[in-house]
Amino acid sequence: MRALSRLFGLLLLGLLGGLVLLSSCETARTSKANDEAKQMQDLSNAAGASLLGIAGSRQVMRLDHQGEVQYKIPQSAVAAALIRQLHDGTVIDQVQVRAAPGSDAKQPVYYLIGLGHRNGGFRAIAIPLHGTDDSTYYLIPTAGRYIITGVGCRTCYFDFEAGHIIGTTCEDNSGGSSCSLQVLNANQVFTGSRPAAPPQKKRR
Repeated sequence: MRALSRLFGLLLLGLLGGLVLLSSCETARTSKANDEAKQMQDLSNAAGASLLGIAGSRQVMRLDHQGEVQYKIPQSAVAAALIRQLHDGTVIDQVQVRAAPGSDAKQPVYYLIGLGHRNGGFRAIAIPLHGTDDSTYYLIPTAGRYIITGVGCRTCYFDFEAGHIIGTTCEDNSGGSSCSLQVLNANQVFTGSRPAAPPQKKRR
């Protein structure tokens, strides 16, 4: 009888030990899963934070249910930022966001465009926006700049092909009127810094 009781006690002890080990493994598995989920969330948060301004990106606009542009930054503030970006005496007096002709209708390419003048000549700057799945569009620092300078031309237009800017056209093609397009990498519109001023010519 004692032997039977002792055997039963050993079996019970083994069973309890197994339950403790199983519980420990399950806890470790749950902890690992939680760690992996946290790492994924941290990566997601970092990516979102990058778009939301840490890397100089800024939400510019969002499309509503009717596909209308809803500006997230006052256009006057955008115009001032574009003036700081150009930093050459250009005055931007009109800001707009337009879908690029020829871009995919399901995922259209939108450009932030500033129109203005410098020393009486036409000036314009266009920067492509980065779109997300929820129809929100950001200006990111790696986006290139397309800058038009008009000479004797009242209005210049950006020429598009398949959603991309490929050139410029003068409204009035009469003699002496022209528009030139300059393409530059990246931008500093919302980074809080601006390019250095051009060197001043020394007076003799």
